[in-house]
This record gives sequence, structure tokens and C-alpha cells, in this order.
Amino acid sequence: MADTANRYSFSTAALYPRSASESLRLIAGAGFLHAELMPQCFADASEPFAREAERNRIHVASVHYPLAMFSMLYNASPGMDAEARVFGAGLVRLCKALGTEVLVIHPHEVQQDPQLKRLIEQPIRDNILHLAEQCDKAGVFLVMENSPKGVGRSPEGLLAYIASLGAPRIKPAVDTTESCEADVDPAEFIKKARPAHLHLSDHAGDKKHIPAGEGDTNWQAVKAALDTFVYGGYYTLEPLYRYYLDKPEEKLAKAYAFISGLIGG
Repeated sequence: MADTANRYSFSTAALYPRSASESLRLIAGAGFLHAELMPQCFADASEPFAREAERNRIHVASVHYPLAMFSMLYNASPGMDAEARVFGAGLVRLCKALGTEVLVIHPHEVQQDPQLKRLIEQPIRDNILHLAEQCDKAGVFLVMENSPKGVGRSPEGLLAYIASLGAPRIKPAVDTTESCEADVDPAEFIKKARPAHLHLSDHAGDKKHIPAGEGDTNWQAVKAALDTFVYGGYYTLEPLYRYYLDKPEEKLAKAYAFISGLIGG
């Protein structure tokens, strides 16, 4: 993982519906040295996109498997399986071209019915393992993010799910808002899961993925939790895009001030 002092990162997902290239330019302009790329189309997820990132002079430290394409990865149709594997291999090649260290995915839905486990879940698990194998060959960490529903809602559940996949290079990732939605304190989730990657945003009542520092999260406790195991990954801010629809430069500057003050202060 990163060994630089400034490991503050910002997700292009928060700048939707702007293009990925424009989003990277805005993130770099706010002082971030790193970004997380959330591809919004096939072109963003292809190897030639690496030249766009190069022009924006920012390191794409992590790539989030495109939400728009998740139905490819979590699909049991043989035809889509084959297409998902081709797409996943291309996504890993993009990571390699970008010098990206982390690829983020979510847990699949675990089935209880034996027939559904065999016919639906097993092909999906095979898709994930194929992606993990591609990442392993490329030297990229595949990380599994917690979820407010299903097996990833608790640190114990997330770790057990990852262990069940049997791919040692898959590591846990913690999203602070997803933890709050599952009624687990983010600091406690972090202490128990010891994540390799972070998504940081705030939470207040029914408002989720608020810009970090503007909700109810105890950020000093989060920082202290990370110190319990010497976190070595990136501090990736991932707020909801609706908060960045206007005045993105001003809001990105505020985001950079918050994370650099919290971690570096």
C-alpha cells in the first residue's frame, strides 16, 4: 500500500454526472494527490482511459467496480459470466496502467436454498474468484466493502464472508456511512475489521453519505481506531454526489481541509 505521508483521496463518484476526466481534474485542483475512480461508462473502464488520468496529473489510487456494471459481475447466466470476465480482466489492466493499488467490490447475495446456491450463487462466486485471480496476477488488492444489508453488515460477517471465498488476497474495506446504516459504530467496525481501504463520509439521522465532518460521526474515534493497527491505505472521501452538484471547487477545498486536518493534524 501507499507509503507517502499524504494519502488523502476523493472519489469521482461524488462528482457525478460530470465526466471522469473532469472529475479527476477538479480533484487534483483541490490539492488531492490521489483519487478513486468510479467508471460511469465502458470508456472510463478501458485501458486507454489511463492517458486521461495522466493528463490530469493525479494518481488513481483505487478503482471502484462500476455500480452500473455490477449486474454483470453478480450474474449466473453463462453468456454474461463470459462477458463479465472479459470486462473484469480489462478493468484490472486499467488498474495496472494507472498504477492503481486497490479494486473495490461489494459482497454478493448469499443464498440459503441449496438449489439457488448451486445454480445462482456458485457462478457468482466463481466470477468473483476469477476477478480476484486477475487482481492477484497484476499485484492489485481486491477489497470487499461492508454493506448495511446481508453478510457484510457486521465486521464479523464481512470477515467470515471474505474467508469463505478462499482467496487470501481479498481484503476488507470499510465505508463509515454503510457501517452507521447497519447500526455499527464506524470506529468499532474499523477496529475489528482492520480494513485495507476506507470510504469516508458522514451520517446524521436519515441523511447518509454527507460530506465528512458535517454529520454525527465521531471522527477522532475513527482516527484512533485506525491507529490501533497502523492503517496503511488511503483516506478516500466518498460523499453522495448531490452535495457536489454546484460549487465543486469550493466544496472539494473544504473536503481536503477536513481530511488533512483530521489525519495530519
